[in-house]
Amino acid sequence: MKAKITLDYESSFRAIETAIRTQAQVVISFPSYPDHTLNGFLISGDQTALLMEITGRPTLNIEDLINATCQVRMYSDQRYQFNSEVSGTPQWGETQSLALTRPMALTVLDRRRFLRAQLAPSTKVSVEWTANDGGHRHSATLLNISADGMAVRMDDNGAAAIHPEVNLVAVFTMPGQNKPFHMQATMANKTPATGGFTIVGLQFTRTPNQTGQLDALKIVLAQQQEDALDVEAAL
Repeated sequence: MKAKITLDYESSFRAIETAIRTQAQVVISFPSYPDHTLNGFLISGDQTALLMEITGRPTLNIEDLINATCQVRMYSDQRYQFNSEVSGTPQWGETQSLALTRPMALTVLDRRRFLRAQLAPSTKVSVEWTANDGGHRHSATLLNISADGMAVRMDDNGAAAIHPEVNLVAVFTMPGQNKPFHMQATMANKTPATGGFTIVGLQFTRTPNQTGQLDALKIVLAQQQEDALDVEAAL
């Protein structure tokens, strides 16, 4: 049974601001186009509108969506839903975006752990870096991942060797994908865990030569979320 909680205005406002700041993933469906969805991530917002960048290759004519009502699923610290309307379709170069009316309230679907399990089924990650004493490579287990970074579980010795100023490369393959990602990252935090392990938070580096991989990862994550929703709907 899915638990739905409607947040008040202040809580909704804070959740949306967090989602904008972390460029949360969004998946949009349209009652007038029941067989189509759009994937993307938030890039900005103000008091009246939210701006999302579309990822992938939309099968819809974007201009036809102006004034269309839609349902938005937003994946931030939790999974949120809200109803909205497309108010514009700005485009800059190859970047296609949608402007959405900002909701007054969000609905929380309390299934965060289920969705995270779908996104990170114990995938192995190789954390690599070069220091003055040479090259390093340590194996870790992926715990959760977003377009901004990931949390991995690593043995204490490997985690102790990573310093905040070191430039890292996280090498991993997402479930259902063949081509591995090589994501440049830095260490964000370390948290002691049990059994001789440490939870290491990695922040992906936003550099021009990594833009393509970040966009590809966002698409994969959005699809993983869609697959999780399909499984959930069948429960």
